[in-house]
Order: sequence, then C-alpha cells, then structure tokens
Amino acid sequence: MSGAYEAQSQLIPYHPSYPAQPQQVAGPDCSAMMRLATMGAVVGGSAAAAQQFRRFRAGEQMPNAALAETGKAAVTAGLATLAAGAIASSVAEQGAMRLGLMFLIGSVVVYGIQDRFGGGEVDYE
Repeated sequence: MSGAYEAQSQLIPYHPSYPAQPQQVAGPDCSAMMRLATMGAVVGGSAAAAQQFRRFRAGEQMPNAALAETGKAAVTAGLATLAAGAIASSVAEQGAMRLGLMFLIGSVVVYGIQDRFGGGEVDYE
C-alpha cells in the first residue's frame, strides 16, 4: 500500500489559469454602492419626472420648476437608496429581511431630507 502513495521526486510546476483574487472585505464595496445610488436616482428621478410632466401638461407647473423638482427627487432617491443599501447589506445578504430593512431605512432618509430641506408633501393622484 505504501507503493501507491510514495512521494514524487520531481516538482510539478504550478501555473494558474486565472489571476489571484484579492480577499473580499466584509460589506459592500464603493463601486457597488455607487451603482446602487445611481439606480435609486434613476428610478426616483423617473417617477418624479413623470409626475412633473403630468403637472406641467395640466398647467400646474412651470418647466424650470419641474426640472428642479425632478432633480431634487433624483438626488433624494439616490441618497436614500445608498443609505438603505449600505445599512441593509451589513445586516443581511438577501431575502425579505434585507428588502424590508432597505424599505424602512429609505423611507426614513427620504422623510428626513424632506423634513430638513423642504420639499414637503408629494401628491400622488
């Protein structure tokens, strides 16, 4: 039995077919957080743009004010998504708990920004 497990006398060269990957640090990386914030800004800005366009067509909003409101909504949504994603990913990787936590944190951040800087109530008729 020892004959089958004898040590080989020559070295076998090691040539990996892929580069070594750096160790992952716990938590989200910066580029993932920026993608998440950008996605939040796009979605929030799109919803705000649709609402502002409806108000503009009804004669309730001027074009410059509509653009300003859309921009504020996009920035707010991006910041809320960034905060929600960063905190939720430190607690749970995926699933209902993470989504619920993201919803809660995002709502709190949007409320805080609107309360602090105005922007008040949004009418979703």
